[in-house]
Amino acid sequence: MRRIPAALAAAGLLILAGCSQNGGGTAAPTTAPSAAPPATTSTAPTTSAGPPASTTAPPSSTAPPGTTSPAPTSTPGTPGCPAPGWGTGAKEAAGSTTDALYLVRIGRHDCYDRVVFSINGPASTGYSVSYVPLVTADASGKPLPVAGGAVLQVVVRAPEQGADTSGHQPGRILAATGDYFYPSAQLASWPSLRAVRFAGFFEGQCTFAVGTRAKLPFRVFTLLDRVNQVRLVVLDIAH
Repeated sequence: MRRIPAALAAAGLLILAGCSQNGGGTAAPTTAPSAAPPATTSTAPTTSAGPPASTTAPPSSTAPPGTTSPAPTSTPGTPGCPAPGWGTGAKEAAGSTTDALYLVRIGRHDCYDRVVFSINGPASTGYSVSYVPLVTADASGKPLPVAGGAVLQVVVRAPEQGADTSGHQPGRILAATGDYFYPSAQLASWPSLRAVRFAGFFEGQCTFAVGTRAKLPFRVFTLLDRVNQVRLVVLDIAH
């Protein structure tokens, strides 16, 4: 019988042992555990805060972007915008001030268009706002028509800038009677507002013609801008 060299026998034993451990001679591949995807965080949208509340201002919700006017509330006729206290009837507040009316601004909001009359002082200010067939110049009585299906006559019981010594910008007159602050061409795409025109200053009060798309519900209130210490008369016209 032929003898097998001892070295070859030992090598054969090692090969057999290796195959039996790997279950068929092929090593099972190993896979490194996959790292979990990085966590994502969402940032809640921020809203700009409006000015501090006034005792004369109605309740509000979110603040309008980029204005010092009060936070918006909802409006009749708009889904999700109930707003008690709005209507088409005349609205009035007693009182007057000798501080000058120096600025007129407008703004668009989700449920309404806004006109803000800024007065150079913190004192309470009276107003009278109502729908009329036609606004006339104060005191000449000259007709001052404006674009729109309806017109609001807005009376703010404060002198115009330039008519006294308390103006925000001394020497600058607010406007001449008949001047447009915002003409119809600028407001053609707005939901409610159509024009804002100055109807004059007479006997301590300023009058404006505010053209609207139709006879829409509106509200009026005053607000103290505590940052600048000026009184705001705010007119909101529902969409």
